[in-house]
Amino acid sequence: MFFIIGWTTGNKEYGGVETKDDERSQLIKQKAIVSSWVLLLMFLFINFLFDFFNINQVAPKLEYPELFYLLLLVGSYFVYYWIYNRRLSTNEK
Repeated sequence: MFFIIGWTTGNKEYGGVETKDDERSQLIKQKAIVSSWVLLLMFLFINFLFDFFNINQVAPKLEYPELFYLLLLVGSYFVYYWIYNRRLSTNEK
């Protein structure tokens, strides 16, 4: 697990993984991690509000909601990584 954390953050302090990332790549990875966690927390908060106010949900109840949340977190990390990589890329031609 520590190797995965080191690879996703781009920092060799976590897990001792040599990723050879520069500061820009580390910044992109860290921003993607923060954004994916914020998205997951917003999703959980909205789900809590729907349950608290007993609003009819269109989506069916999942048998394994933890798996859905994990897939949402990992998928959003890669989407945000792609977005920040394109946004912060150097336009060398």
